[in-house]
Amino acid sequence: DLRFDALRGLCALVMIIDHVGGASYLYGLTGGNSFVVSAAEGFIFLSGLMVGLIYGRRIARDGLEAVQWRLLRRAATLYGLTLSLTFLFVGLSRFAAMPWLQDDARLSTRLVTSIITLHRTYYLVDVLVLYTILMVLAPGALLLMHRGRTGVVALLTMSVWAIFQVFPEEASVPWTILNNDTFRFPAWQLWFFGGTIVGYHREAIADASKSVPRWLLLGVLAGLAFVTILIHVTEGEAIARVLQAPSGKAVMQTLFDKTVARPGRLVAFAVWFPLLYLVMTVGWRGLATSLGWILIPFGQNALYVYAMHLFAVFQIGRAHV
Repeated sequence: DLRFDALRGLCALVMIIDHVGGASYLYGLTGGNSFVVSAAEGFIFLSGLMVGLIYGRRIARDGLEAVQWRLLRRAATLYGLTLSLTFLFVGLSRFAAMPWLQDDARLSTRLVTSIITLHRTYYLVDVLVLYTILMVLAPGALLLMHRGRTGVVALLTMSVWAIFQVFPEEASVPWTILNNDTFRFPAWQLWFFGGTIVGYHREAIADASKSVPRWLLLGVLAGLAFVTILIHVTEGEAIARVLQAPSGKAVMQTLFDKTVARPGRLVAFAVWFPLLYLVMTVGWRGLATSLGWILIPFGQNALYVYAMHLFAVFQIGRAHV
């Protein structure tokens, strides 16, 4: 389904725009990484969705064990890529004294060990650490869903996320990762395993939604998306007045904080992702002709694209140091 490739390519493109070169007029389209939902959530959700959709179907053809081993080999590849990019990107950044190094990154046995054991990460490679850990756990999730225990996967995922909302220190599983200020596993695993569940049960979800007219669903989602834009533009002041909160910024932090995946962010994602998918569906021919040349290859080679954009960030950042 090239629509999923295009959506993943869109996420990759938005992340590149947000990371490379600083603020620009394109932030009006991408949200500048300050909107109520971001491309990162879409990227992780789509990664989980592909696991459920592709590997879920392969179980019937190849067997559960073969699929699980394939996922673990994928995780091993991600692990190798994560280590390679971390050492290379941090080494270059240290050499050029880039401002995004959060601590002393001089080469030492302690530093190397902490990176190899995924106990330390750095700017822009932190999402790859998260992705690696998620892929290691993916075979277990598929095992449960294959045995009809999707509810268990959903319950575990929601429970870890909910506990983290209230007790972040106590719910810091599987371990604390130094410099990982954004992609905290207890929060972000919700996007991945939520996507895995949707991908695994895609046909059932599609059948259940057939009774809803497409135009009606598109109109409702577009209206809700407009509301999220108003919330962002007004910095939450309208919500603050209704809730009698001290300020709109306090409301935005409470409801839409990205690092802990606050409830408002989940609602916003539940509006924007199906809306974009419907837009892709309804206008696919025109979109594929006009934007498919960049979105589809970006989506099909998302990891390569993300890895290469690190060096673009470094070169541009170096020019401004």
